[in-house]
Amino acid sequence: MQKAGIWSEIDRKTKVRLRGARFRSNGSARLLKRSSNILFGIVAVTLSASVVHWLYQSPVSTSTEIKIHLGGTIPDNEVPLIAEARAMRRVALARSVQVESNRNASHFAERFNIDWDLARLICSISENENMDPGLIFNVINVESQFNTKAVGKVGEIGLMQVRPETALTIDPGATVEKLFDPAYNIRIGIKHLKDQLHFFRGDLRLALLAYNRGRGTINSLLSVGLDPSNGYASRIMGGSM
Repeated sequence: MQKAGIWSEIDRKTKVRLRGARFRSNGSARLLKRSSNILFGIVAVTLSASVVHWLYQSPVSTSTEIKIHLGGTIPDNEVPLIAEARAMRRVALARSVQVESNRNASHFAERFNIDWDLARLICSISENENMDPGLIFNVINVESQFNTKAVGKVGEIGLMQVRPETALTIDPGATVEKLFDPAYNIRIGIKHLKDQLHFFRGDLRLALLAYNRGRGTINSLLSVGLDPSNGYASRIMGGSM
């Protein structure tokens, strides 16, 4: 075979092999791509199934919450789960509030150097009455310095130095003996302070002055243009709450 023919044949065979290799390469690529798509599909379906399972099998699924908000019909089999989940949430919330309250009690017990149980009692009652515990601690500190047996010059009793006649306006069953009970004294004292806050439309300074000096005295001074301040409110409001 002549040299030109040999090179022609080599060239032809080389092209044939290259086309075959390219075909196999493309086939492998297509196969790999197809396999990747299949694998991706399997993973996607698995994840989707897991998400759907979580949504519908969790105690109160997202889909169920949406149904509730939209006023949709809830399947009978989900009703007990919803009730259970809500009960668990209430318990968790209550525990969270208790933990926070205990943390506050520890803070105030250390700050005022008082027994933790007393600090916890003040925090608990303040929170139940929707009052800032810091404010109540400051009032008690100024009034009695946390002495549960304290008695004032004009008959004020206990932690918040409540007069028996004042207590009777809040609780017709109030007695001197009851006012020496720390929990009762705190509740009556807070209710009395809240009454002043309501009367003076949320003005804390005037409410504190009325708590200390009496509402009548404060109104009389205000009516003639005099400042009723005597330093009491400043001592309480100046403390860190």
